[in-house]
Amino acid sequence: MFKLPARLLISFSVFILLSTEVYAATLSLSPATGTFNVGCSFSLNVLLDTQGAATDGVDAILLYDTTRFTALKIKNGTIYSEYPGNIIEAQAGRVIISGSASAASPFSGSGVLATVDFSVLPQAPAGAAQIKFDFDAADRTKTIDSNVAERNNVTDVLTAVVDGNYTIGSGTGCATGVGQGSTGTVATGAAVPVKSLPVAADINTTIFITVAGVALTIIGVLGLAFL
Repeated sequence: MFKLPARLLISFSVFILLSTEVYAATLSLSPATGTFNVGCSFSLNVLLDTQGAATDGVDAILLYDTTRFTALKIKNGTIYSEYPGNIIEAQAGRVIISGSASAASPFSGSGVLATVDFSVLPQAPAGAAQIKFDFDAADRTKTIDSNVAERNNVTDVLTAVVDGNYTIGSGTGCATGVGQGSTGTVATGAAVPVKSLPVAADINTTIFITVAGVALTIIGVLGLAFL
């Protein structure tokens, strides 16, 4: 049986590893769990971890039940230089946060994208409730949900989100340190369209094409070896 030279095998393996390297950015809510009584206010941090990718910007879209919560205010984080598209769509139960990096300073690392103040409605039913990201993990080409744009590329590197699962309590007191009495302004007027960052074809397709090309090259080398 014909065996490939050791150096060729090593080069091929290294090339495959390099060509399949992909980033896996995440968005999460903190705290991700908690109990809040009716009439109480609380704050959630929207956290971004780029997992090593240098990014041009982010669209983070939160969805919440308007029979249980109302969003009060968005406070910008500091990881991006601009936040051009922040808005609360009160009737739809959506919070849109858009961060954008400067041309000279892409963001890579982890930090607070923004902080969102919420309040539990006085008539909210007790029990489980969720505040979650609008994110379709099965469709990486979708551009109207949450996404993270890589620098100098049109690739969406967002691969996972951590939603918030909360409990609405039936008590009368508000826990200390969750923003009791916080105030804010809900955006009014027509909803601003979501700023969508461009997304390329699925990363897996690119990997497949790269690997297939390398495989064809190896077959060619084998053919020459047998001549």
